[in-house]
Amino acid sequence: MFHNFHALTCTKKFQMFMWLLIRGIFENTWFPRRLRPSLLRAFGASIGNSVLIRNSVRIHRPWLITIGDNCWIGEGAWLISSDRITIESNVCVSQKVTLCSGSHDFKSKSLQLIPKPIFLRKGSWVCLGAYVLAGVTIGECSVVSAGAVARNSIPDYSIFIDGQVRPIDPPK
Repeated sequence: MFHNFHALTCTKKFQMFMWLLIRGIFENTWFPRRLRPSLLRAFGASIGNSVLIRNSVRIHRPWLITIGDNCWIGEGAWLISSDRITIESNVCVSQKVTLCSGSHDFKSKSLQLIPKPIFLRKGSWVCLGAYVLAGVTIGECSVVSAGAVARNSIPDYSIFIDGQVRPIDPPK
């Protein structure tokens, strides 16, 4: 989204510069977690109620982040927001998860950025150390198993485990 820095407004450049300065404080383990959602809101993120953002969470561009109500973002999670990352309500993003909404065109000499949004639908769970890549939607109440790499979208009420998508029963 910001691959052409020169085309940005002065306001957006200032916002980016300020976030670079503040981000180190936000990521620090001693920064109070009750203040994390407020700080992200101050930089343009849309954050719902009862959101817990644990220690050492890294966020590139908070103005491209939306997190619904009752969500949990685990220690060491990394939200690389080259494009929008939308996390609906009641979602768990476990420890050391990476959500990366951008890739690069390896065929171009400049390695041009290819941003694509990520959506984590309500009730989904991305388990320990998993990766969700650009353009992927994790369906409602679906699970990406620990250590998995979600390169393609996962349908509602499914689990992605051992490289396969398997249906799971909806909650009663």
